[in-house]
Amino acid sequence: MPEQQLHKPGRFFAVAFVLILAVIAADQASKWYVLETMLRTNPENLDFWSWFTKRAPLAFFEDQQEKYKQVVFNGWLNFTMVWNKGISFGMFASQNGKMPVLFICVSLCISMALFFWLVLARTTLLFIALPPIIGGAIANVCDRVRFGAVADFIDLHIGEHHWPAFNIADACVVIGAALVVIDAILDKSDNKKDTANA
Repeated sequence: MPEQQLHKPGRFFAVAFVLILAVIAADQASKWYVLETMLRTNPENLDFWSWFTKRAPLAFFEDQQEKYKQVVFNGWLNFTMVWNKGISFGMFASQNGKMPVLFICVSLCISMALFFWLVLARTTLLFIALPPIIGGAIANVCDRVRFGAVADFIDLHIGEHHWPAFNIADACVVIGAALVVIDAILDKSDNKKDTANA
């Protein structure tokens, strides 16, 4: 495996911060576009900023569930509106009214820890991996604050077997986490080489 190049901590922090904002913007814009222009049967024609700054309880959307249609693209991809009260991919969903607040607190704590890790990061891969995780977590927190649940719409399936619905933020978190694992593997490999050469 190739050795990782180490950088001065914080060298690419500005770029990483822009990536975090880009992930949040892409996730929220995709939710606005898909839910309000593609899936709603009678679009309200809300511009993105009006939609983003509008806080509405989840019950409002659940009552209007029938006003959202499903868009079928092919035999493995649909867009359909799903409100996730759990964490990514619907895990730990609960009807407990306090759960959204708990998930918000946990997500913000994790995001803060990852943010400090980003400040101290020295490898290129970590500079690339951490922003999608942080941005994805914060983007889903935006949904929880506004709606009490996360808006998911991507439905991947093979025949009748469906992967739990997800969104752009979830995908970014998974990709970022995979890159963190790869970084750890490369770091471990580099340490073994250093030990062998010592």
